[in-house]
Amino acid sequence: MTYSPHQAAPSSPEEDERSYPLPPLPPGYFYADAPSYQLPFRESMYVVEMADPIDRYHYSVKSILCSEKTAFQSVVIADTYNHGVALYLDGVIQSAAHDEDLYHEMLVQPAMLLHEKPTDVLIIGGGEGATLREVLAHRTVRKAVMVDIDQQAVELCRRHLAEWHCGAFEDPRAEIHFQDGREFIAGDDRQYDVVIVDVVDMLDNGPAQRLYTRQFYELTKKRLRPGGILAIQGLEFSINHWKDHIALRRTLQTVFANVGSYHLNVPSFLCSWGFLIASDGSDALELISPLDIEGRISAKLDPDWLDHLNGELLHASFCNCKELKLYLSLPGPIVDDDDRYVRFPDIHEVDPTWERLRLVRDDG
Repeated sequence: MTYSPHQAAPSSPEEDERSYPLPPLPPGYFYADAPSYQLPFRESMYVVEMADPIDRYHYSVKSILCSEKTAFQSVVIADTYNHGVALYLDGVIQSAAHDEDLYHEMLVQPAMLLHEKPTDVLIIGGGEGATLREVLAHRTVRKAVMVDIDQQAVELCRRHLAEWHCGAFEDPRAEIHFQDGREFIAGDDRQYDVVIVDVVDMLDNGPAQRLYTRQFYELTKKRLRPGGILAIQGLEFSINHWKDHIALRRTLQTVFANVGSYHLNVPSFLCSWGFLIASDGSDALELISPLDIEGRISAKLDPDWLDHLNGELLHASFCNCKELKLYLSLPGPIVDDDDRYVRFPDIHEVDPTWERLRLVRDDG
């Protein structure tokens, strides 16, 4: 049961027994009854995520909304207890209802805010439609082209994740293609102001790996207008797992003059997640003040559009501890088309992990 803004919820037996008063809420907010369910600690359904060869994460779920195998990947959409409805591709969580807006705002909005007037935007991946949703929130956008390799997965998201895409697929400014992203860019002669890459992680030797290489970024740069900006989801970025992100950063630095790393905690990912933004002409976002960022938000977006991002959060997301600053400065190899994932020869060595690129291994 919910109540309209400014309307007090009637007291319940639980509230009557509470030994402390509920705190007052600001205008427009209200209390609502929590969902009533008992956690099934024994006979429960779980979605199991194989985070690496050692760790497995169990997400307790109320129900499985769909579970299908497409031509490219397995797709599971499940209603979890802690994170709401969540999308899993090949057993790896991609986004969840309780924080997908946080992830997608941080992926899309920095580049869109940094560009003076983005009119044409290209999205590689983003099958849920939430990346498209965030792009189309900008009034200056006249065309948003989304390219995803897996039409069946997109249709499942379109059917089950309506609260995420919010009808973005039906927006007349949206143009949807079902094709390999790299092949599309190679054959597309149009120019874009912003390109956003929102694809699955580099977990195997599948088609997504070719969207993280120097050659792909060189191809993408040719599709950018002067002053254009590239934004990508940059894998986990924390003091425990940083090599993959920094390998991508080094790779981008061979192609673009300005590259910025930023990160924040995404609860459903169970870690700190990294993002990368690259350009030849735009100022670095970390040098723009929170007040200036707030001004750009006010000028470009409706006042109630963003749920999380503000000037302080975005500015702070570029700040790093001493250890991460050291890692960001380290030299090392880049991601190239010729690199392939190989498994660690000894699973018990220091820093065991999933199948990784040769170039981000300690032994080179």
